[in-house]
Amino acid sequence: MPLSSTNDLALWAIAIVALYKVASLFVGLGFGYMGYRLFLSGLESPAGDLEASSGDRSLKLTRAAPGTFFALFGAGVIAVAIFQGFDVELPRAAGSAPKLPLEPPMASE
Repeated sequence: MPLSSTNDLALWAIAIVALYKVASLFVGLGFGYMGYRLFLSGLESPAGDLEASSGDRSLKLTRAAPGTFFALFGAGVIAVAIFQGFDVELPRAAGSAPKLPLEPPMASE
């Protein structure tokens, strides 16, 4: 299906980015849930250490259970999905600006 205008391209670009953000949130929630299930299963033997630093701040986590790493990774994925911005650059004809629809796409159906 060929795109008929810049508006169609803009709507597809926004829909794809929104789908990416929602999928990233579900992946992060999945990792958080897996970490929670590891805590509930009673698997508490130390899995490893984590050290991170940024400037004058540092984080040190020693003798952490495996569920902790899953939960932290899930929280990181969610944070990136929420706070990472996105840019959509559309091709323009000389001297024209893209026009966005006045009503939502589903209103015409």
